[in-house]
Amino acid sequence: MDATAITAVNGPGERPQKPARRVPTFVYSIGLLILIVLCLQAGNQNFLSAYNLLTILDFSVILLLVGLGQMCAILVGGNDLSVGGNISFTSVVFVMLIGRIGVLAYPACLVMGVAVGVINGVLLTRVRIPSFIATLGTGGILASLAMVFAPVPVNIPTNQWKYLSVITEKTFGVSNTLLLGLGILLLYQFFYRYTVTGKRIYFTGNNINMAWMSGIDVAAARIIAFAICGLSAAAAGIMISAEQYGSNPYLGEPYILNSIAVVVVGGTALTGGTGGVVNTLIGALIMGVLKNGMNVVGIDQYFQQSILGVMIIICAVLTFDRTKTTVIK
Repeated sequence: MDATAITAVNGPGERPQKPARRVPTFVYSIGLLILIVLCLQAGNQNFLSAYNLLTILDFSVILLLVGLGQMCAILVGGNDLSVGGNISFTSVVFVMLIGRIGVLAYPACLVMGVAVGVINGVLLTRVRIPSFIATLGTGGILASLAMVFAPVPVNIPTNQWKYLSVITEKTFGVSNTLLLGLGILLLYQFFYRYTVTGKRIYFTGNNINMAWMSGIDVAAARIIAFAICGLSAAAAGIMISAEQYGSNPYLGEPYILNSIAVVVVGGTALTGGTGGVVNTLIGALIMGVLKNGMNVVGIDQYFQQSILGVMIIICAVLTFDRTKTTVIK
């Protein structure tokens, strides 16, 4: 815009007005987290006890892991509904493999999760099926396979528990689950902040047409994003199985919507390109605090879903970028 146009907009002799700075979405999320903690502490004075806080953190690690993967799919403008089936199938296979091939079960299951993510990405970019439909289909297939492989809950024999120590034991008094969660969080932050591929994922989600015209292989960026999501879901399935010393074919069902809720509540926009690792961390803490706190305070289990639903809608309103979507479907 030239100087004449600026003068016409702002009036003769007036300085050009700077666009108002938008408050980062994670600021709203932090405020929401503080508000929830204060309300729950008022409802039960033991809510902030050391034991309960550790319980919340342990539960939040799984939510964080699944949420970080879902964040990747959402950042490129999609979503992954196969995380539930992926978690269930991976956990069942992990329990079956750990007694046969030992520690090799870890990389085998992680590779399997990546393969699921790549298939989802190919269905989206090459076959051109919307991610909602493609991942709903693959998730259903994986959930069905989990039931075929383990129609009833399966347990890890006690003589194989030694292979689970990397997850179940403590290091310097801190549970390995928390340390693994912190390490994965830092790895994601490094990936998106300092690598070319991570930045391309952001650019693709922010404006796919501009990213393509800039020479970015948007199909590859989206496939990588879904591959990372599949990897995170598989890692979550392994971690849950290790903590429970077993698995069942319905293990991943709650994480389908919870993974999306973690991302949305944290302030990452469903339209893609906005948000990130810090937002997802805050979202995982909010969900962990809320789910634990509602039980501690004594809120009816059937009413808890209503509270979660209202919160998700409010957070979606605050983060949804309507300039990217001319028609709301």
